[in-house]
Amino acid sequence: MEELDMPIVNKTLNESTHQQTPIKDANAKLNALLDAAVDALIVINGKGNIELFNSAAQKMFLYTTQEVLGKNIKMLMPAPYREEHDGYLSSYLATGETKIIGKGRNVKGKKSNGEEFPIFLSVGEVKESSHKQFVGIIRDISEQEKNRIEAQQSRERLTHVSRLSSMGELAAGIAHEMNQPLSAISSYAQASKRLLQSTTQDNTLKVVTALDKICDQAIRASDVIDRLRTFVKKRVAQRESVDLNSLILETVNLAKVDTRILDHEVILELSLDKKPNLSADPVQIQQVLLNMIRNGIDAMEHLKGAPLRIYSQWLSDDIIEVSVIDSGHGLDEESSNNIFNPFFTTKESGMGMGLPVSQTIIHAHGGRIYFAPSQPSGCVFSFSLPANIINQLEIEK
Repeated sequence: MEELDMPIVNKTLNESTHQQTPIKDANAKLNALLDAAVDALIVINGKGNIELFNSAAQKMFLYTTQEVLGKNIKMLMPAPYREEHDGYLSSYLATGETKIIGKGRNVKGKKSNGEEFPIFLSVGEVKESSHKQFVGIIRDISEQEKNRIEAQQSRERLTHVSRLSSMGELAAGIAHEMNQPLSAISSYAQASKRLLQSTTQDNTLKVVTALDKICDQAIRASDVIDRLRTFVKKRVAQRESVDLNSLILETVNLAKVDTRILDHEVILELSLDKKPNLSADPVQIQQVLLNMIRNGIDAMEHLKGAPLRIYSQWLSDDIIEVSVIDSGHGLDEESSNNIFNPFFTTKESGMGMGLPVSQTIIHAHGGRIYFAPSQPSGCVFSFSLPANIINQLEIEK
């Protein structure tokens, strides 16, 4: 009987080995796939404890598998993500509402040496598992973030150079704008000196009046300097709430530094019933508008007295358009095709960077910049930006 049982035992062992082979092969393939992935792959359970940590994750976070298995995923997170994680997980398990799961987002990771670095994280739920599991796919975006910051800094430097260039072109106008109050101060000071030589009651009053005028002219000169200094100083781009109408008026005053504008009537047609409010960098938007105004004045230099129109209108409930309209010769085909290309210019002394930089600024603010022919002649340069409505009646209430 024992001899008869032997083949049956061997057959059973062979069948068992044969059945285990596909499972073993599948596990081997899965492990090879996990280790070949360039992104970190991490599986956690419903409590947030790590159950799988592939080779890329080990290289990225500088932990071995043995150091992290069974421990909470929060050890790979810096604040504030570490404190928020349990709340997200428990909220999803209780309500099924997804705040992270199924949605990729940029966050930060933390290596074993304490170094924090930017990552792109996408999370999915493991379906039909024996217990609740989630898989995270993590990509180190340090290089992309570095490139983004460098590109942003380059744009800011270029924008600053463009502003300095504008002020260089306006040097004669700036000298004229400053010379007027300084000359007035000198004249009033000399008059006061003469009046003080004969101290009558009437002369005393005249001296007081002259001193008041000296103060007014000094404030005028100071305002000019402040406007110019704010415009040209090197600064980090920063968004804030901006009343667009007020910014347009300030820009027109700044543009008057270019004395050629005095040869033209500036007609403002701004949206007053629904005033626009932007989340924007005011200096950068001012830079775009100033460039458009100066281009309009350049186009009409041969037309003394020709008006320059600046208007704003709502294109929709949340998009405002600002346009500058001149009545010059307009643009030929070559200029139309290249107007936003760097270093293309129709001016003898121009850099050809005003409009390309303006385009970069407007695009960074989520808007558009464009142009069209004006009737009967000239050009309409416009930009549109997302904006909110400032209701004047609510302000007054």
